[in-house]
Amino acid sequence: DRSGRLIAHPDISLVLRNTDLTSLAQVKAALAGSTGITAEEAQEARDLRGHRVLSAHAKVDPLGWNIFVELPLEEAYGPLYASIKRSAMLLAGGLILAFFSGLLLARRMVVPIERLRAGAARLGRGELGERIEIKTGDELETLANQFNDMAGQLQESYADLERKVELRTQELARSVEELRTLGEVSQTVNSTLEIETVLQTIVAKAVQLSQTDTGAIYAFDETHQEFQLQATYGMDDALIDAIRHQRLRMDNPIAAEAARTRAPVQVSDLPEDPTQPVQNIIVRAGFRAVLVVPLLSPDGIVGALIVRRREKGTFASTTIDLLQTFAAQSVVAIQNARLFAEIEEKGRQLALASRHKSQFLANMSHELRTPLNAVLGYSEMILDGIYGELPEKAKGVLERVQKNGRHLLGLINDVLDLSKIEAGQLTLAIEDYSMAALVKQAVATTESLARTKGLALTAQVQDGLPLGRGDERRLTQVLLNLIGNAVKFTDKGEVAITAEAAEGRFTVAVRDTGPGIAEADQARIFEEFQQVDDTSTRKKGGTGLGLAIAKRIMEMHGGTLTVQSKPGEGSIFRMILPVRAQQGKEAA
Repeated sequence: DRSGRLIAHPDISLVLRNTDLTSLAQVKAALAGSTGITAEEAQEARDLRGHRVLSAHAKVDPLGWNIFVELPLEEAYGPLYASIKRSAMLLAGGLILAFFSGLLLARRMVVPIERLRAGAARLGRGELGERIEIKTGDELETLANQFNDMAGQLQESYADLERKVELRTQELARSVEELRTLGEVSQTVNSTLEIETVLQTIVAKAVQLSQTDTGAIYAFDETHQEFQLQATYGMDDALIDAIRHQRLRMDNPIAAEAARTRAPVQVSDLPEDPTQPVQNIIVRAGFRAVLVVPLLSPDGIVGALIVRRREKGTFASTTIDLLQTFAAQSVVAIQNARLFAEIEEKGRQLALASRHKSQFLANMSHELRTPLNAVLGYSEMILDGIYGELPEKAKGVLERVQKNGRHLLGLINDVLDLSKIEAGQLTLAIEDYSMAALVKQAVATTESLARTKGLALTAQVQDGLPLGRGDERRLTQVLLNLIGNAVKFTDKGEVAITAEAAEGRFTVAVRDTGPGIAEADQARIFEEFQQVDDTSTRKKGGTGLGLAIAKRIMEMHGGTLTVQSKPGEGSIFRMILPVRAQQGKEAA
């Protein structure tokens, strides 16, 4: 009915109240159990009052009735809603519990991990003294402890590395200083031959780099078999005088041992020895350790480098090696000084011998020239018939005597000129002269010789040549030598002379069409007794003095004598000299 009660047929003893029906399933079960009626599926519907209800009906066959059962929707879904509510409350409680549990776990995990990250970052920045503090009692604490152990090991390794780097840096700085010092010593050895300066520099650098207190270098005198003091460093005058007055002989055990073994010898604690005066002086001066490095050459011992120290103890191997290097430099310096002294002595002897030779040549040339001039004079008078007529055969012989005599006189004059130049006794007679006239005179003198060989001899002189100043006779001698050589070595063609002036200098060139001169011989032909053809069978003759004398004369005028030539193309000799030569020039 409208009140919600289930109304049954009077024959059906079944009363169903809504309060007993909690669900559609119960209604269906009640109907099926009480009457055997099968209810249709429940559906949502609205009752007479418009409320939403859950409705189901069933047909009663004996009566032909339809039984309807209605249940308010809220009441029907009440248990479901309650269950959902309980589930939602449980889910919310679970979520809240999970959230707070997550916060707790996150705090327990993130904070240590953040400390680990920050600690690793500090270690990465090199802050190896930092330590990570984590007390979680789990793997994170173990990891933090491992980080701390690694930081400690890195700190120790870094400190050890710093020590090694510092030591290596000190070693490199020391090596650089040693190389720089050795360079300075080498420069000193190579730049001066003053033995005292070189040895003083060596012993000073040796003491400074070996970090000792004093040092000395001795030279060994083989004649007296003793070491002589040459240079010192770090010693006062009184100590130097005391040591210098005491001879260091081969009976000194330390020096003798170094000389015998040809190796450094050191004493870490010097004792007093009544038989060794030098050693006693050193000990009384406060020195206790000494190192003796022998100065060796292939021929034997040259001297000794000695360094001393006030502190007891042995010398490091690096110090010994360094001092051996200084010892080698000392040997070079001492040998250079000895060689230089020997060279100076030989030079003085050679200079004296050269002067004696020049004086001898000058005297002999003068003595030879005087009788030779007499021979030439008498032969000329005989040819002129002063002593009567001669047969033609005798005249021919006398003419050959005169020719060879004049040739010999020329050689004697060349030797005399050269000896005067070397002895510094040849002087120039400075006076005014005409270069044009000088060239013409030289051409006229040699013209017959060129004509005899069938050569053309030409001269081209610049107009308006200035008046020159110099030794006209010597310049003529130079030009005659050049023209004579050109004619002598030229078999066909011509010999041409040109003379010009420019920028205050004369240039006189002698060009020939001869065989030419190889470049390797062009410098040599200006030396004494040198010719292009040096064989004993040379065809052109001569002593090889003419060009050497000509070059010296040109240098005395402040000029030069040069040659330009190629084999097969002839030669050009050039005289270049100032228009106004100065008095007192010496040959180079």
